Amino acid sequence: MSYLVLARKWRPQNFDEVVGQEALTQTIKNAIKMGRVPHALLFSGPRGVGKTTMARLLAKALNCDTGPTEKPCDKCSSCRQIMQGNAMDVLEIDGASNTGVDDVRQLRESVQYRPSSSRYKVYIIDEVHMLSRGAFNALLKTLEEPPDHVFFIFATTEPHKVPQTIQSRCQRFDFRRIPPPVIISRLKKIADAEGIKVSEKGLRILARQAEGSMRDAISILDQAVSFSGKTVADEKLSELLATVDRKHLFEMSEALVRANPKNALEILDAIYQHGYDLNQFHKELIDHFRDLMVVKFVEEPAGLVELSEDELAELKKQANLASEEAMSLIFEFLLQAEERLARSEYPKVVLEFALVKAASVKPMLKVEELIARLEELKKEIASGKVSAGKDDFELEGGPEPSRASGSGASGAAPTESKTEFSPEPKSWKGFLVFLAQNWPSMATILKNGEFKGKENGKITVAFSDEFCRKFFNDPSRINEANKCLNEYFAESLSLVCVEKKGREEKPSEAPSGMDKAALRKKLVEHPLLQKAVEIFSATVEEVKVK
Repeated sequence: MSYLVLARKWRPQNFDEVVGQEALTQTIKNAIKMGRVPHALLFSGPRGVGKTTMARLLAKALNCDTGPTEKPCDKCSSCRQIMQGNAMDVLEIDGASNTGVDDVRQLRESVQYRPSSSRYKVYIIDEVHMLSRGAFNALLKTLEEPPDHVFFIFATTEPHKVPQTIQSRCQRFDFRRIPPPVIISRLKKIADAEGIKVSEKGLRILARQAEGSMRDAISILDQAVSFSGKTVADEKLSELLATVDRKHLFEMSEALVRANPKNALEILDAIYQHGYDLNQFHKELIDHFRDLMVVKFVEEPAGLVELSEDELAELKKQANLASEEAMSLIFEFLLQAEERLARSEYPKVVLEFALVKAASVKPMLKVEELIARLEELKKEIASGKVSAGKDDFELEGGPEPSRASGSGASGAAPTESKTEFSPEPKSWKGFLVFLAQNWPSMATILKNGEFKGKENGKITVAFSDEFCRKFFNDPSRINEANKCLNEYFAESLSLVCVEKKGREEKPSEAPSGMDKAALRKKLVEHPLLQKAVEIFSATVEEVKVK
C-alpha cells in the first residue's frame, strides 16, 4: 500500500503553480532568464508556504537539459530525478540533524567535487537556523566563495536566529503567509479534481485553521476525507477540528457587547457541556472579536476579514452596539485570560471570570473627552460640557419686568428699563441665560463681573477677579462672546473687560456657625464640584471654611 498524501501529490511542479508568492517567483524566474542567480539564497517565512518547494523548483530549473530555464521540461532525467527526490547532485540536508562542525566539514569537502550527472550541485539546507555557531563559522568561507558548480539554498522559519555574517553572504527572499482567499481557491481546485465535496463554509474553516499555510490546509482536507469520506459535511469538519460552531461565537459576542453576563455564562456552559475544548474556544473567540474590531474601525472590512456576506452583516450590527472604548476593553479582558488559561487547572472558571468582566463593561468617556473636561474644570475653559443650574445666572434684584400692556391693573404706560436695553428678553440678564445654553462656563464668568452698560457699540463688564479678566485674554473667547452678543441683541456689539476699581476693602470676619453651614452647603452643591465628583466617582470628605 503506497498512498501519496494530497500535500505531496499536489506539490507545485513549476513556478506558475506556486500560489501566494507571485513577487518571489517572478524575481527568481527573471534571475534565471538573465543568468543572475546568486550562489547562495536564504528562503525565510512561516511553515508550509513554499520554501522547500521553491528550492526544488530552482534546482530543477538550473539542471534541466534545456536550461537553465524558468520553464523546466519535466521530461529529462535530471528533472525526473529531482521530482522523485533521488537526484544525486541535489542534496537536501536537515539542519536540525546535522548541526555540528563535523557535518559542515564533510559538506566543505564534498563541494570541491564536480556534479556526477547534472550541470550544478545544489545544497538545500532546511531549518538552517538549527546549525550551531561553530557550524556557521565553518561554513562562512565556503559560502562566500563557493566553486562555480555549487549553489546553496537555505530555508528557515526563524531568520532572526541565522547570524548576520551568514545572511550578508546570501540573497534573502521573505515568503509571506498565503491569504485565505488564495488557499480557498487552491483547495477548491484540489477538491474538484479529487471528487471531494466540501461547502464554501467548510473551505473557509480549513483556510482559517491553516493560518496561512497551504500545506496545513491541504493536510487538514486530506484528514477530513479520511474521517468522513469524499463528502465532507460542515458538522463533521467542526467535530474533527474541535472547532466551535460559528453561531456560538456570534451569540457570545452579542452577549458581551450588550453587557449581559448571564447570557455569556449560559452560552459558555452549553459549549462546555457539548465537550468543546475551552482553550480552542477561547482562541476562536479572540479571532472572532478581532474580526469584530476590524468591522468596527474599518469602513470597508471585506478585504481584512474572511467571512461570508451574512456573517459580515451580522458583525456590523453587533459592532454598532458598543462604543470603541468598550470594544477595546472587552478585547483586552479576553487577551488577559489567555495566559491564565494556559497554566490553570480550572479553565472554565478562568474563562467565566473573564467573560463576566468583559460583559460588565459600562459606557465610558473617550480619553480626549475626559481630558477636555478636566481642563474645563481646572481652567473653566468654555467647552459646553459643564452643566449649571438656572439659579447660577440670576442676578440680584429679582426677575425682569414683563412687557406691560395697556389693560394692566394700573393702566399706566410701561416705564423704560433702567438699563439701555429694551425690556425682556433683550436684557443683560436675558443674555446671560441665552449664553448659558451654549457656553455655561463663559456665562458663569460674566455673572461674576459687574455690568457697566453699553456705549458706542461696546458692552463693558468690570471684574475684580484677575482670573476672570484673563479668561477673556484669549481672542477666540472674545470672538465667541461677540458672536453671541450680536446674535442675541441683533446688533453689532463687542465685549470689553476692565478691572473693577474703587472696591472697599473690609476686614475679614470669621463667619458665624450658621453662615459656615450655609457656605458649606453652597460649595458642596456647586455645579463644578458636582461635575468633578461625577467624573472621578469621588466623594466630598470635608469642606473647610476659613
